[in-house]
Amino acid sequence: MITSYQYRLKPNYEQRCRLTRWLDMLRCQFQGNRIIFPKFGAIKFIQHRPTPDGFIIKRALITKKADGWYVTLTLEDKSVPNNPTVDIKPTEDNSLGVDAGLEYFAACSDGTLVKPPKFYRQSENNLGKLQSKRDLRAIGSKARRKLNQRIARLHQRIVRQRKQWHYEVAGQLLDRADVVFIEDLKVSNMARRNKPKQDEEGSFLPNGQSAKSGLNKSFADAGIAGFLNEILPDKAEKAGKRVIKVNPAGTSQHCAVCLNRVSKSLSERWHDCPHCGASMPRDLCSGILIKKVGLGIASLKNAKSRKRDGEARALIYD
Repeated sequence: MITSYQYRLKPNYEQRCRLTRWLDMLRCQFQGNRIIFPKFGAIKFIQHRPTPDGFIIKRALITKKADGWYVTLTLEDKSVPNNPTVDIKPTEDNSLGVDAGLEYFAACSDGTLVKPPKFYRQSENNLGKLQSKRDLRAIGSKARRKLNQRIARLHQRIVRQRKQWHYEVAGQLLDRADVVFIEDLKVSNMARRNKPKQDEEGSFLPNGQSAKSGLNKSFADAGIAGFLNEILPDKAEKAGKRVIKVNPAGTSQHCAVCLNRVSKSLSERWHDCPHCGASMPRDLCSGILIKKVGLGIASLKNAKSRKRDGEARALIYD
């Protein structure tokens, strides 16, 4: 089994100067509250948790962050098996469908709606003030360097807040289900710039990029890609549970109750089905439909996608 531990270093001035030239160490050993490196000796560190017995240090990576220096140790113990492959059969009772979005970060098939905290938006004013103040200082001055450090620490705080919240949400979802169905989203494609538009004379026309820029900022603030692709699967693997991705095509354009197609634009946030009368938030409808698709109760593979085909239905399996 291979795992990694990260500790914060406390180098002195001479060691900090040498660390800027040697960021990657291959060997190290512990001695009390110090880590001994072959390049520049012993450095104090904060041991917030002890390394497990029996593990061998395979690699030590030193990195510099906004609040100081850190060392990441890669540990290996061949006697400890890797996480076994989880083979849980999803059922109606032990599964949960989750639709990730911006209005609701997670809309679950059981009716739970989780709103995003928007950590970047909350700190945007403070960040703008610091950046404006920094721009008034001379390039290369001590005051400008100090303001750059404050800006970097604020960005680091936002990242850590978001990551901590992601882990808390992942734990809450996995506490309610053994299998979590999510969409196989390509967030990088969703956050692409709009294609430019030109008239016959070659002049550029409005293409909606101004509004799209705000949407892209919200995508980055929510951190949907990191949550769905890294944090939730990692948390599920350690808990002995499963995360299954389903095809997202059509999950927002069909009714979760009768499976008839109900076309909606991106600005329409409420689902009203003219066929069965179902009425609910759009994201909640998608979460319920994601679960049905994941369980194999319904299939959107052959559903028609054109807006004029209002009667197009997904396949229903009895």
